[in-house]
Amino acid sequence: MNTRIDGAVPFGLALIALGVLLTLDNLEVVDATGVLAGWWPVAVVLAGLWWAFTDSPVAGVLVIVVGGLLLVATLDLVEVTVGALILPGLLLVVGGALVQAGARVRGAEVAMAGAGRAAVGAGDADAGRHPRANVATAVFGDARLAVSDGGADVDELLVTATAVFGDVRVEVPAGWRIEDHLTRVLGDVTIPADQPTYPESPTIALHGLVLLGDVYVHYVDLAEGVR
Repeated sequence: MNTRIDGAVPFGLALIALGVLLTLDNLEVVDATGVLAGWWPVAVVLAGLWWAFTDSPVAGVLVIVVGGLLLVATLDLVEVTVGALILPGLLLVVGGALVQAGARVRGAEVAMAGAGRAAVGAGDADAGRHPRANVATAVFGDARLAVSDGGADVDELLVTATAVFGDVRVEVPAGWRIEDHLTRVLGDVTIPADQPTYPESPTIALHGLVLLGDVYVHYVDLAEGVR
């Protein structure tokens, strides 16, 4: 069962915290402007903690580091401006997310190769084909990937989806189980809720990176051609 907590939860908690702070400001208990001006990087640190413990440990740790550097800069503990840290920080986070996503894909490939599993793509009946055949990439655009077993007896398929400022639509055979291993950085993933529960169901292992984009997974009835 997928125990991933919806990304709206931290956003809602942030709004609650901001509302409490503004209420205290109206009651003249604290100066909200001063607090936000000096301590706003704490929100970046908390976001990093969220990613580190829920989905993206490498990117999350790097976000925490960047948030810590921004915090010491806003508190004037070091002689560096916040603006000078933003671009290097973004490069660190994106690079870390790419490294993590790549490591997960490589680990899945090694595991499947060791187990002798097939990894075929749409229209590919060769069970020995490299797992990277099932790849969809959308950068500032949209992409669609239709996955099938190619008529082979397949237990698990590896699918890699990369959505960077774009959307990826992945169509998988109805009745297959979907394992979500995507690395998210301010991105969203939509997976059908009606996952099969019987153990002999084939599995789609979904890997890749979602950076300010979306991945949509849809079931397709291959027999009837209905999407």
